[in-house]
Amino acid sequence: MTRSGIFKGAALIVGSSVAYAGMSVLIKQITAMGIDSYKTTLFRFVIGLALLSTAALFGKIQLVFNKGWLLFVRGLIGGGCVLIFFATLSKIGVAKGTVLMFTSTIFASLFSALLLKERISPLKWLAIGAAMAGIYLVGTSKTEGVSWTSFGFYELLAIVGGMMSGLIKCMIKKLHATDTSYSIFFSMCAMGIWVVVVPANLIPCRIGIWGGILLLGVGALGALGQLIGTEGYRHLPVSLASLLELSFPVFNLVIGVLLFREPLSPTGLIGSGMILASCAAMILMNRRPPATDL
Repeated sequence: MTRSGIFKGAALIVGSSVAYAGMSVLIKQITAMGIDSYKTTLFRFVIGLALLSTAALFGKIQLVFNKGWLLFVRGLIGGGCVLIFFATLSKIGVAKGTVLMFTSTIFASLFSALLLKERISPLKWLAIGAAMAGIYLVGTSKTEGVSWTSFGFYELLAIVGGMMSGLIKCMIKKLHATDTSYSIFFSMCAMGIWVVVVPANLIPCRIGIWGGILLLGVGALGALGQLIGTEGYRHLPVSLASLLELSFPVFNLVIGVLLFREPLSPTGLIGSGMILASCAAMILMNRRPPATDL
């Protein structure tokens, strides 16, 4: 593995995180215009599907589907997961929503133990415990500190989304033995459309030209982040690529607090650090890609 290849891979992974962060900024702008998360998610999937189909049409990629039922289930769950991510970003903010959803790395280890019979070492249990404590601090954090009463609805929804994404990682691990990353991404876009197409057309709202441009931007940046991130893994060791992907929640944490002035208390910041550090530790111990689904 050459130095130039490592540099190229690192640039692609960080570029993928930048694209996802840009997508998050557009989602906040779209929410401010009164456009619901169903329509935003629908555009995300339609643009992704169009780009993959066009690339396949011109022979740039091959779309071959081997495990149809597993791709079908993974696509439906992935579609719901993206919808949850977009909804939580609009309700609880870019910073908190992203950090809570990125707990998928932790939940993936738990699902791997249950479904794939993988052993969880004492060090992994320590990382999981620290992450759970961090989840509590982030989920209950308010402007003035920690609310010791309960999580809000959308904080709980973000954690459910992290659990769903963790389950998806286990599915992707099995799918990579038979299907390409492009086929897996295609299945998410195709099945995700079925998840949101009805509610997206039932909720009335005025999109307008500017809203349409922003929605196209969400779809394009989401697909760009997915595709260049996948390419980045070809040039890097899995552990390094996985760690670099943690730049996405860090970017969104900074964007949420500094750009959108989202309230995040000192305890929330401590909890965010605990979650991200636990994810990094889990990645180093697993040495497998996190298979981010956005």
